[in-house]
Amino acid sequence: MNNDLSKRQKEIIEASLELIAERGIQGLTIKNLSKKIGLVESAIYRHYESKTHILIAILDSTSGQTTPNGAAKVESVTNYFEQKIRNRFHTFTANPALASVIFAEDLFQNEVLLVEKTKAKVEKSISEMAAMIKVGQQKKEIRNDIDSEQLAIMINGSVRMLVKQWRMADYSFNLIQKGDELINSMKILLKPLRK
Repeated sequence: MNNDLSKRQKEIIEASLELIAERGIQGLTIKNLSKKIGLVESAIYRHYESKTHILIAILDSTSGQTTPNGAAKVESVTNYFEQKIRNRFHTFTANPALASVIFAEDLFQNEVLLVEKTKAKVEKSISEMAAMIKVGQQKKEIRNDIDSEQLAIMINGSVRMLVKQWRMADYSFNLIQKGDELINSMKILLKPLRK
């Protein structure tokens, strides 16, 4: 979680995620949050202007949670991807309510700030992954007959779909195990073609 947040802001985010886990994203209201934390609503508003700003803080708190340790010294691009994607599955497994927030863009389509935040996160994820894929293609670790951005979209979409499937199945299967199966399939698809 973001270290720039105050202790109370972190408490609000954690309680918000608990509420989302218990009642779904619609169950996150300032009134419900106030009851859960044991604070008056005005105390919550001192830290966050609205439910939208709490959700933005949750989205911001996920940044960097999936970056592998030692990312600056990447020896193998495919190993980096494997670890980055595996970290995503571990993050969601540790806090399933995050999936409800990160993949709930349909629910808050009228909330311009949330739509823009989500759009920026998706674009950044694809852009960073495409850049790494390009490096992997140059190192001949990754097939180069498919555009790096298209591969990044396929990878991100596959991860997103598996997490959504897990969420719709009420978290009933082992996401990390299924994630490893997906990673192994991706590695086969990314492998350079033999000539």
